[in-house]
Amino acid sequence: MSAEKDDLWQALLRGGETVATDEDYEHGYKRELPQDLQQYVTFRVSNEVYGLPIHEIAEISKVFATTHVPRTAEFLVGIGNVRGRIMPVVDLARRLRLRVAERGRAARVLIVRLHDEQYGLIVDAVLDVIRIPPDNIEDKPGGITGARAEYIRGLGRTGDKGDSDIIIILNLATLLDAKDFVTRTTFPQHGEEEGRG
Repeated sequence: MSAEKDDLWQALLRGGETVATDEDYEHGYKRELPQDLQQYVTFRVSNEVYGLPIHEIAEISKVFATTHVPRTAEFLVGIGNVRGRIMPVVDLARRLRLRVAERGRAARVLIVRLHDEQYGLIVDAVLDVIRIPPDNIEDKPGGITGARAEYIRGLGRTGDKGDSDIIIILNLATLLDAKDFVTRTTFPQHGEEEGRG
């Protein structure tokens, strides 16, 4: 087991989470959490802190090689292969329309599950596994507008009310909407020659 996986393993154990192996998933294991147990993996993207529910994350990996796919959205880095599992890999900073920083050694790929499919999300760094009480989760405020707003599920607060940190909790279903992955190419109308206005 690599040091990276060992760190995540220890963080999961500290949080009281049951840790499943690849073999468990191959035999139909599905992680179920009590509704009052709200654990999140937190990570940094362009100096902002985001979170995803722990049950949506299958694995955390170092950045791996990808193959570019033509005519796909700018945020789609390409297709990657993790132990025989092929998955789209998304640059989360580009997807969220944030400033893209140079990728450092702390960069990781969150391998997430959505509708039994796996995707990779590149983040600047993985921070921690934290527990947020349900009372500290707020619906997305109306003040968050623009294209990025649809990707946000809510806001989580950690620490004391007077000195709390905000975790932006993402919505995987809208973040990984397949219709956004392909660029919309325009073709010349019937009777028009390509290259002429």
